[in-house]
Amino acid sequence: MTSTNLLAQQNSKNESFKLTILHLNDHHAHLDGEDFELNFDGIKTKVELGGFPRVATKIKELKAKAINPLVLHAGDAMSGTLYYTIFKGQADVELMNMIGFDAYTLGNHEFDEGDKVLADFIDKAKFPIVTSNVEVKKGSVLENRWKPYIIKDIKGEKVAIIGLESANKTKSSSRASEDVVFFDEFFRAQKYVSELQEKGINKIILLSHFGYENDLELAKKIDGIDIIVGGDSHALLGDFKEFGLSSVGEYPTKTLSKNSKNVCVVQAWEYAKVVGELNVEFNSKGDVINCGGKPNLLIGETFTQNDKELNKEQKSAILKKIENSNISITKENPEILAKLNHYKKEIEEKSKEVVGVIKEDLRHIRIPMTNYGDMDGSLLPLGSEIAPVIAEAFYNLSLRADACIQNAGGVRSGLLAGEINVGGVYTLLPFSNTLFEFDIKGSEIKQLLEDAIINYNDNRGSDGSFPYAYALRYDIDMNREKNSRVYNLEIKDRKTKKWQPLEADKSYVIVTNSYIANGKDGYTTLKELSNRGKGIDTYLDYAMSFVNYAKEKKEISRLPKDEHCIKSYTLLKK
Repeated sequence: MTSTNLLAQQNSKNESFKLTILHLNDHHAHLDGEDFELNFDGIKTKVELGGFPRVATKIKELKAKAINPLVLHAGDAMSGTLYYTIFKGQADVELMNMIGFDAYTLGNHEFDEGDKVLADFIDKAKFPIVTSNVEVKKGSVLENRWKPYIIKDIKGEKVAIIGLESANKTKSSSRASEDVVFFDEFFRAQKYVSELQEKGINKIILLSHFGYENDLELAKKIDGIDIIVGGDSHALLGDFKEFGLSSVGEYPTKTLSKNSKNVCVVQAWEYAKVVGELNVEFNSKGDVINCGGKPNLLIGETFTQNDKELNKEQKSAILKKIENSNISITKENPEILAKLNHYKKEIEEKSKEVVGVIKEDLRHIRIPMTNYGDMDGSLLPLGSEIAPVIAEAFYNLSLRADACIQNAGGVRSGLLAGEINVGGVYTLLPFSNTLFEFDIKGSEIKQLLEDAIINYNDNRGSDGSFPYAYALRYDIDMNREKNSRVYNLEIKDRKTKKWQPLEADKSYVIVTNSYIANGKDGYTTLKELSNRGKGIDTYLDYAMSFVNYAKEKKEISRLPKDEHCIKSYTLLKK
């Protein structure tokens, strides 16, 4: 070998390898763009935000200029709008095929309608499914439908992508059959990282549907992960403060592994609003030496203030302001738009009917004083404003009920002031649930509230389990011992409308949804009562129940403070 060839070989070994990751997560059947308010110089400005036609345009644009692009989706395509209610994921997967993903991991909501609906989704998918901690028994309809990881050969460099599902959350909060077995996230992630390292692969991406905070913990505890592309917690990362949005961290979030190696963690908010763009550089040993990029918030070209479209001069001022920001004005891809219109015709006919008027914004967070999506939790010390209203709707329909209990995750968004139609209700309450009534003792009501809090606080379950109610109110202190965090419970007499202490040995009737009635989201007391024959399925569709409530009430406002279920909430002291 000549000295010239030897030098070239040495230089090749010292060269870095660059990778661009374009990513999405938690789009939840939000295929259309949606009206949204951003702040420009403190003025609320309505824009059209997100949607798959814009996602497709942005990914195509970024791929064209990217170095070694990968397109990844971190789960939860399913559940959230009438597109899912009617088409059960088939509309989503067809558009995802058109965009062209390199890998997709399962989210907990992929199991919302059971194994068969997920199998149908996977059958149509033209992209690989990866998840390392979910397996199925022999003979299952889901047998051989995914792998724990895939290995991509990119210009001679091997890059592994491991999938990861939120185990306890999916097990307790989905309709996966007994054929589906879930394993610990940390153990399985380490197992497959080690397996890949033994194969000589040193560039490893974890495609995770485990939540932002859990991803940061994974990054710190497991050796060998270079990048985590996440989902599940709907985390908005990056700087959007001047536009009125609250983020939960930097994009990318940089941390160190147990062996002091760089790990880059990203997530792309929710509902096809953001396309994440992560640029990573590895050295010859496969260590991350640099990562950067931006979360591209996709908006249309029209701006409206006070119901008036901005003139050319006003629009120019906004365009200049967002020029170097994370906001991207993005046109809609015509091919995706045409395919979407095929599905939209059927949706529109069913969703146009106006059923009521929302008199004021009804905001939603899952846990009081805790950020959710772009909502600043500090503005809502008692938590969600919409969840107790939904609980009132179910209470009114169930003439037997003394109270209603509704899990936070069953409510998918807040409501803006204005008319609400059938489509809006099914977007708010998208799941195929019915109303369930229970004969229950006061002590069991207290325990099921405790169960819900234990699920997310102690068991790494979904914060969607957080309990809201109507005709029942209570204090919560997260600093108290397990099973004693909910106290001072009161129930409102249906006839006299007077509040009185909840009596431990007294029998009551509560109404709730079939999802938590079957023990999902950690509501184990309700599951036990169901097994003992104490629950009755009314077979009343829960979204249609809210439609009927809205039609009867005509105008909907937030509940008075003394009617809200949360009397006080004390955050856990760190």
